[in-house]
Amino acid sequence: MSGMTGAPTALRFVAFGLTLLFAVFGTAFIVGSTMMDPGGVPAVVLSVSWFVPMIVLVVLALRRPDAATRVLTVVVALGAVFVVLDALFGLVPADEIGPVASITVFAVAVALGFLGLHRPARAGGLLLLVGTANLVGVFVTMLESGTGPPDATLGGSSSVVAVPVLIIGGLLLLAASRKPGPNHDARDGTGRADRVGSAR
Repeated sequence: MSGMTGAPTALRFVAFGLTLLFAVFGTAFIVGSTMMDPGGVPAVVLSVSWFVPMIVLVVLALRRPDAATRVLTVVVALGAVFVVLDALFGLVPADEIGPVASITVFAVAVALGFLGLHRPARAGGLLLLVGTANLVGVFVTMLESGTGPPDATLGGSSSVVAVPVLIIGGLLLLAASRKPGPNHDARDGTGRADRVGSAR
């Protein structure tokens, strides 16, 4: 653990702290809103449908970062395509089911924030990708509806999710780009001490 020092590690843990806040407040808001409408058993089913996969991805990111990187890369690619297509064609009726695209981005972003502890470069890049896709969805919806300028749309749930996602992704990429310390492990970016060198 003594090797985990310096600016890259500090930035990585700032990003992780923001991820925790994002996860706690986001989960409380989504679950609370769902319990109010539709409420009852449907609310429980809807909450479980995204919360359980998010927890599975978080655990995978913490315990098996290599496997999580591969899985989350595929999930982000599919999720980004879904977000844009949903904005274009209204695949999911938001009035009946809720902002599924935004919740999908939220759940994936939380898992990526945890992955950032081990793979900051890859997690940061994927966060920027999914966050950008979410913003693209916001502007596509705005252009199709013709409801007003961008500022009128940026208060919606999609942009509220996208902003912290982009910030966390940017912090992780910045952490990955900073010059590592002398004990940095170049393979995974965790800054672990070189066991071979320390044994000499």
